[in-house]
Amino acid sequence: MRVVWFRNDLRVHDHQALYDAVKSGEKVQGVYIWDKRFEAEQTPGLKRMGQHRQRFLEESLEDLKQSLSILGIDLVELRGKGSKLLPEWLQEQSVRDVYVHTHPGVEESQELAMVQESSPQVRWHIKEGHMLLRKDQLAMDLSEFPMSFTQFRKKLEKALQIPQKNSAYHSVEREVIKEAPVPDWIKKQLNADNNRAYSAKSKRENLGTDPVKGGETAALKRLETYVGQADRLFSYKETRDGMLSFDDSSKLSFWLASGCLSPKRVYQRILDMESQSKRNESSYWLFFELLWREYFQWLLVATGSRLFELRGLLDYERQWSHNNEYFDAWKNGQTGYPLVDAAMTELKKTGYMSNRSRQNTASFLTKNLGVNWLWGARYFEEQLIDFDTASNYGNWAYQAGVGTDTREMRAFNVINQGIRYDPKGLYVKHWLGLPSDLPGKTVYDPYALMKKTDWHKPIVEQTRSLEARKKEWGLR
Repeated sequence: MRVVWFRNDLRVHDHQALYDAVKSGEKVQGVYIWDKRFEAEQTPGLKRMGQHRQRFLEESLEDLKQSLSILGIDLVELRGKGSKLLPEWLQEQSVRDVYVHTHPGVEESQELAMVQESSPQVRWHIKEGHMLLRKDQLAMDLSEFPMSFTQFRKKLEKALQIPQKNSAYHSVEREVIKEAPVPDWIKKQLNADNNRAYSAKSKRENLGTDPVKGGETAALKRLETYVGQADRLFSYKETRDGMLSFDDSSKLSFWLASGCLSPKRVYQRILDMESQSKRNESSYWLFFELLWREYFQWLLVATGSRLFELRGLLDYERQWSHNNEYFDAWKNGQTGYPLVDAAMTELKKTGYMSNRSRQNTASFLTKNLGVNWLWGARYFEEQLIDFDTASNYGNWAYQAGVGTDTREMRAFNVINQGIRYDPKGLYVKHWLGLPSDLPGKTVYDPYALMKKTDWHKPIVEQTRSLEARKKEWGLR
C-alpha cells in the first residue's frame, strides 16, 4: 500500500504526490492528521484555529474524500500529535512508501523531518506543491533573498519572461509555471463522474449570509465564476479595494490557503483568459497578487522562525504595549473608529475581511495603539478562514514595520481611508447598523459621528497616538 499524506494540499488537481502514488499501480491510501496544535492556545489566550476556519477545513476534507472516492482511494483522518501519531500508524499499517508535498511553514517542515526520522522503514517521495515555483525556478539564492517585493518581482519577471501589462500573450509562461500532468486513469475516473470537481456551475456566495464553502469543488467553481468571467477578471484592479461586495475581489485566498486550489491552476486560468482577449492592468494585477503570495512563502523559507519573533526581521526589538484593554477593544470592534470597528465586526462574524481592511486594522493596532503586533497576527490566525502562515505573518510584520517594508513609519489614516474607498459609508452602515441617511464623511469620522448619533469617543486620538509611537521608537 502506498500512502499519500495530505496536509495543506486538499485537492485532486495539480497534486504531484498523489499522481506519483497512483502511477505506482499499487493500492493507494490517503491520510490526514488533525494535529493537536490546532487546539493549542497562544498568548493572550487565543486559539490556533477558530470556528470559521475549522468549519471550512471540515468541509474541505469531506469534499476531498468524495473526490478521492471517485478514484477508489480512501482518506483516513487521525487525531493527535502528528509527529508521534503518524509514525505509529505507518508502522501498524506496514507502509513502505509515503508521498507528500513540502510546505514553507516552520512547524510543518519540522513535523515532516520528525516523521521521517521516526519512520526509517519508509521510502519518502517528497514533492513541492504549495507555490507557483519550485526552488530551482526561483532565479535567486535563498541566502540572498531580497527584502523587497519589488526586487523579487523584477527578478522573476526577467527570468520567466512574463509579459507586462498591455503586451501580447506568450506561451513561455505556461511552460515554466505549469501543473503536474494528470494521469490518464484519473482523467477517465473523473470524466466518468461528469467532472464533479471541475464543474463551473455555482450560485454566488455572499459573506455574512451564506458562508463560503470549503473544498476543491467550491474552489474550482469560484475560479470559473470570477477568473473565468471577462467582466470580472479584466476589471479587478478597479474593484479590488471594495470592502463590502463579495465580487469586489476574487476571494480565491479561501481555497489557496488550505490547498483546495493550486496557485498554478489560478495563473493558468488567467493565461487562458488573456489568450482570448489581451492582458490588461487588471488581469496582470491579479497575477501581481499571486506574486505577493509567492513572495511571502519564499520569505518564510528564507527567514524561518524569525518571522514569528517580536523583533521580526529587524536586528533589534522595538517597544510594544501589552495593554489588554486596548487589544480587547480592537478585536471586539470597540475602538471608536468606524472603519476599524466595522472590519473587526465582520471578521468575528464571518472569518473574513478585505485586504484594505486588514491593512487598516493592522496599522491601527500597531501604530496607533502600539500593541504587540504578534497579538494581532495570532488573532487573525484564530479568526481568518483564509489564514496562511506565510502571508499572515509576513503581512503583519510588514504593517508593523518589522518586516520587509523599508519605510520606518508607514501608517494608515483610518478616517481618510474609509472616506476614500467607501465614500457612501455603506460598509460601516452594513456592519455597525448606522443610519442609512448619514453621509459617508460623517460615517467614517468618529467626532462628526458623535454629533449625529450616540457614537462613543475613540480610545485614542489618531494623530497624537501616532506621534507618541514615533517618539517611543525614536523615529522622526
